Amino acid sequence: MPVVDSSPLIYLGKVGKLYLLKELYGSLKIPGAVYREVVVRGEEKGFEDALRVKAEIGKFLFVHNPKAEAVNGVEERLKKLGFRLSLGEIECIALCLDTNDRVFLSDDDDAKRFAKMYGLNGRGTIYILLKSYKEGFLSKRECTETFESIVEKSFWINAEVANLFYKTLDEISKM
Repeated sequence: MPVVDSSPLIYLGKVGKLYLLKELYGSLKIPGAVYREVVVRGEEKGFEDALRVKAEIGKFLFVHNPKAEAVNGVEERLKKLGFRLSLGEIECIALCLDTNDRVFLSDDDDAKRFAKMYGLNGRGTIYILLKSYKEGFLSKRECTETFESIVEKSFWINAEVANLFYKTLDEISKM
């Protein structure tokens, strides 16, 4: 069962596409720190995506806390290597290690690079959109519109990544 960090939940929640996670993965785990960041703080700020994520807790999103030893081990390695990650990202990686899950969903490039050192497969929101198109859960038009909607909602990407998204989408459509 993959472990998911805050940003895929937030952005897919903002555009009403959380169901894609369920379609692609069945069910997912989130650590307590991610729940607090997305749902608790999100509700305090009145974010609609927080309510959407909260509605899926216990359905296909399940809160699990990593063992303290795993969190401590990740934090020690982070310090040795000079990485700086949020508590949510640390708990996600520790939870993957605790439960022997290899898929880590996050949009933080540093977190995905660090997770790779543990043999974890880091994927982000753009990957989720493209995979959803490839698997038939989104049409090409829906995939494009969803991508553009998350960018409008402050999902930061550079022009190179945007071009790669459109190129990959076209390549998938020719398969």
